Amino acid sequence: MNRLTIIFGILLLMLFTPHCSLYEEPALNAESIIPLAWDYFEEGDYEYALQKFESAVNADPNNESAYHGRAWCHLLLSNAAESISDFETAIQKGNESLDPPAGLAAAFLAVEEYTPSISKANHVLANNPNYYFEHKPLINYQDMHLILAMAYFHEGELTKSQEHVTFLYQDHGLDPADSSTWQFDQQSYASYPEALMAVIDYLDVLYGM
Repeated sequence: MNRLTIIFGILLLMLFTPHCSLYEEPALNAESIIPLAWDYFEEGDYEYALQKFESAVNADPNNESAYHGRAWCHLLLSNAAESISDFETAIQKGNESLDPPAGLAAAFLAVEEYTPSISKANHVLANNPNYYFEHKPLINYQDMHLILAMAYFHEGELTKSQEHVTFLYQDHGLDPADSSTWQFDQQSYASYPEALMAVIDYLDVLYGM
């Protein structure tokens, strides 16, 4: 009887003492959280994926994959400034893939920093003309060309902009020297830049993130 009493007392002590519950789940580490976070990301649940990646960052502040995943969540949730910080941290902590530069190309475009956007997108295409993001393959080389078309347009480099427009849509028919071609989708435009932007807007619907 005394032995049972002692055992029962120990069990009660474990149950009611903080951090000693029999039912307490062990804390997850970053390596176990990150695959789950990517699962939510790939399902399109960026809000919940973001929470998981934040947990991974808290669990291991030196884990580049945690920052990388959090960066993509921020980007697709329209938090471009936050994504830039996380992409750069992921690179600093050892991510050498093309994914952070691809994300940075989009994020810099979103905050209207066109020169670094152009640099990152060109870097991606120079290293892999058929690039795609493993966790969301719809983000790919076509997005890089679209980003370049937009960024060059805003930098006033319309010839380069049209080169990337043509890559995505060869039949646009625009000629900067021929005002009769400044039309798109049955609408005419007073200037070549207006017509070019109309095509870019169309491509953004087709290929934009």
